[in-house]
Amino acid sequence: MTTLHVAQVNIARIKAPLDDPLMAGFVARLDEINALADRSPGFVWRLQTSEGNATSLRPYDDDRILVNMSV
Repeated sequence: MTTLHVAQVNIARIKAPLDDPLMAGFVARLDEINALADRSPGFVWRLQTSEGNATSLRPYDDDRILVNMSV
């Protein structure tokens, strides 16, 4: 039987820069949410930098666009 995986890419424009107080709740929970994903059944891989998330990746000219990918 062939094993298949589903890959998901999310592209979003955040409401404010990551260091803005408006984004504090999002930033504060990144580690918690990523750890939950990492230990979930079926988890294979997620895009991340040495910081453990992908928020520092900027593939577009707009610094408020975040990209994430998971399998």
